[in-house]
Amino acid sequence: MAGDPLHEVEHLRVDAATARPGGRTARVGEAVIDATIAELGEVGYTALRIDAVAERAGVNKSTIYRRWGTKAGLVSTAIIERRGEMAPAADTGRLRGDVVELLKQIRLSFQTPWIAALIRESRPRSADSAEMYELLDKFWPARFRASGAIIERAVERGELPADTDAHFLLEMISGPLYFHLLMLGRPLDDAFLERTADFVLKGAEAQ
Repeated sequence: MAGDPLHEVEHLRVDAATARPGGRTARVGEAVIDATIAELGEVGYTALRIDAVAERAGVNKSTIYRRWGTKAGLVSTAIIERRGEMAPAADTGRLRGDVVELLKQIRLSFQTPWIAALIRESRPRSADSAEMYELLDKFWPARFRASGAIIERAVERGELPADTDAHFLLEMISGPLYFHLLMLGRPLDDAFLERTADFVLKGAEAQ
């Protein structure tokens, strides 16, 4: 979106990578991104300090400010980098298999320190939490859209009705994991994931 500083950061990062595909600049960038993700996983976004990232990466903090501008810009870039490294939605050939694999990917996300840290610090959207959600919005919506391929393939195979609301169904599939783990503090074992998939899909297929 034009005028969005975090959106502009993404384009600046891509342009920089295109212009300087290797060399010291690329190595410094990789070290800083790795250090940012590590610090984020250990202390969370609120407590993350640029000087700690710089020390961990072995660079001057002025280098970070010159290239990324702000803490939000730095963390946003790091999230974009890591988002691109995540596995695409599975294609097992059957809806149930795809959904179970999706739930396993979500479980893995919860076990990833930097993602878990952002989730812990998130709270209802408000003016006070706007910066946090700008960061989360760099990660979750893209993953959510990619997961829509599961529903599209199921419709094409005739496993789901043509008028299936993919967005709503994905919310129903993933929502129980958040409640089970974050609200109740219960483990997300394979049995729970499979029960969730079976229960939600039974309703979806009956529509």
